[in-house]
Amino acid sequence: MILTELNSAIDASLAEHGHIRFTDEVFRTMDTIQVDAIRQKYGTRALLMLPEHEIVFMEWLKENDRPVWDDLWAAEPVPYLVSLAYLSDFSGKNIGGGYVICDLAVEDNYYFSPQLLLEKESDAFVDAVRDRFASRRSLTPAQLLALEASMGPVDVWHFAHRHDLAIDKVKDAVQVLVNDRILLHIPNADHLVQYFDVH
Repeated sequence: MILTELNSAIDASLAEHGHIRFTDEVFRTMDTIQVDAIRQKYGTRALLMLPEHEIVFMEWLKENDRPVWDDLWAAEPVPYLVSLAYLSDFSGKNIGGGYVICDLAVEDNYYFSPQLLLEKESDAFVDAVRDRFASRRSLTPAQLLALEASMGPVDVWHFAHRHDLAIDKVKDAVQVLVNDRILLHIPNADHLVQYFDVH
């Protein structure tokens, strides 16, 4: 889809829904130049509906951790609308990307990234986990979470959903990693933002 077609589709979506909705196919084919152009043209006046796979996840979250879902969406007249700043998280090579939960106001955040791995303590641990993973040996939830956090941002809810684990089991894994001084857990969004930009 060329940019003029995207702009026409966006204008039609805004007229019909009051926000931007894209199909998975449109998300998949969008390149970085188109994402930047859309942000520039519509960024201050339009919101984006999450992709279908993220809506499925959010409905799972609603059933499995309602307080967190409420923290994210209960005050919103239409749930699942986000800033166009997140468009690149779902487009092109990031087609399966998620709306990582990192700025809860009431509930504790369980957001992790490479910056939250304690360098000296975690290096050997993560290297050993990578070796286990590469040799196709089983990993505990704590090992798998540390591995994912070493590769990029992850929250416990997406992690639990992706690996079909109970949220409490994943939170227990976080506690193991914190106790072993592998991972830093910062539950407060105001403190979390001091480490890096979380949108």
